[in-house]
Amino acid sequence: MRRRLATVVFIDIVGSTTLATDLGDARWRELLTRFRKVVRAELKRQGGTEQDTSGDGFFATFDQPAQALRAAASIVAAVQELGLDVRVGIHTGECEEIDGRLGGIAVHVGARVMALAGPAEVWVTATVADLVAGSGVSLEDRGSHELKGVEGARHVFALTAVETALPRPLSPEDAAARLALVVPPSKGRRYRTALLAAAAIVAAAVAVPLLAFRSGGTAAAAPVSLVRLDASVQRVDGVVRGRPLGIGRWANLWSVDGTLWQYVGQRNARLVGRNLRTGEVRQTLSLPADFCVCRVAFGFGSVWLLEPGFVLSAGTPLATISRIDELSGRRLTKIVVHGDASSGTIATGNGSVWVLESNGKLLRIDPVTNRVARSYETKAIETRTLVPVAGYEWICECIFNTVLRFDGRTGRSKTFKIPEQAYLAGVETLSGETLWLLDPQSATLTSMDPVSGKTAAPLGLSGQPRQAVVAFGAVWAAAGRVVDRLDLLTRARTEIQMPAGVWAGSIAADPDTHSLWIGNSGFAPPNA
Repeated sequence: MRRRLATVVFIDIVGSTTLATDLGDARWRELLTRFRKVVRAELKRQGGTEQDTSGDGFFATFDQPAQALRAAASIVAAVQELGLDVRVGIHTGECEEIDGRLGGIAVHVGARVMALAGPAEVWVTATVADLVAGSGVSLEDRGSHELKGVEGARHVFALTAVETALPRPLSPEDAAARLALVVPPSKGRRYRTALLAAAAIVAAAVAVPLLAFRSGGTAAAAPVSLVRLDASVQRVDGVVRGRPLGIGRWANLWSVDGTLWQYVGQRNARLVGRNLRTGEVRQTLSLPADFCVCRVAFGFGSVWLLEPGFVLSAGTPLATISRIDELSGRRLTKIVVHGDASSGTIATGNGSVWVLESNGKLLRIDPVTNRVARSYETKAIETRTLVPVAGYEWICECIFNTVLRFDGRTGRSKTFKIPEQAYLAGVETLSGETLWLLDPQSATLTSMDPVSGKTAAPLGLSGQPRQAVVAFGAVWAAAGRVVDRLDLLTRARTEIQMPAGVWAGSIAADPDTHSLWIGNSGFAPPNA
């Protein structure tokens, strides 16, 4: 027997007994096959080692706890596309290895911590929390608990985010719709059609009358991916069903040059280009692993991607900016700069492409020459949000309730105090270039003068807003069960109800058809 230090991870499907009964043997076996494939792919990608598989559970180990947390977060999100929720428990400690099998107190602790977690939850011990401090993960204290068969109480935490927030548990409706697509290959088309027809009957009982578009040949019973609003009458006039789904993603829609771009997926993320009139998929661009919405920008006929990295020989950080042709998906050019972009962002506006590095350094890239034209020291502390608009480069230091206004023409900056932890949603053109700030936490919109920095009193919204656009004489906010509309002239607010099963988490405007596209995030965000 020998002992070795390891981070142990236990994964279990929530409600597996009921699922197995409801699905029947053949469909349950097919679901388990798909589940195991997803889990093994994520374990391999994050450097984990599968130790044991028992029915619907997994036991794996990692050398580093941060890898384990990333794997757990990606597994929680990935298996939801199958209609499943899992619970995960993680602990780091010395394990006993006997004949190639791991055991000991550390293994028992990991299994017992998993038993405490709920659907779509990852719980970790205080040991893990201490070891991953400063690694970019967010944890919530869940107090001390007695673990069955383990002496003494253990302090535990719940993982809430690894760059992006963990998803909420699936609603029964979403889970049923996705599980309906799990069909054993041997059953053939007739079996699949019968299942989807049954799901369609259930969906029809709760749905509002809609003009339903089809996306990629997906059956009408599939989950809603997008909702279209007619801005003139302020009413839903169509939906797009089926994959790809924007589940677990908020603020992930952009309307650019006749294309509706949607950021979908979790760890294996991609950009989907859709027809702006119908919502049908035109193309898909794969993104690097562990990518972030903040590292994508559109402009000058291109998609711009910011990818952080390192010079392996020297260990110094560098950033790669890739310019991708919107139509062909071909990379037109690659710009490499020395600097840390791990918590930086990229944006377009004011005639340039802008990259904000983690240390507050701002780069201006000329889209004609594809070269860095100038660099500035902004001294920004928070570097995730950059909006170049109205002649300035606006950096939201949201956690400090401040907005930094940087002038790329003079190199000067000014910091304004704002009443909420808000970010810039858009620019109003009816009464000059008034800026609108959206605060998802307090569910408010606040107007701001870009010259003086003066803000008006915040205006409350009825839902849980995640993204807003200024279009058609109003500010429109995707806010969960509703879309909130704030009239720019009267400041009157109205709300537009979303169809059953839709949680509005993103929004983009199409000026040609006077329409708005709403992305269905699938569930409420963690703070809703």
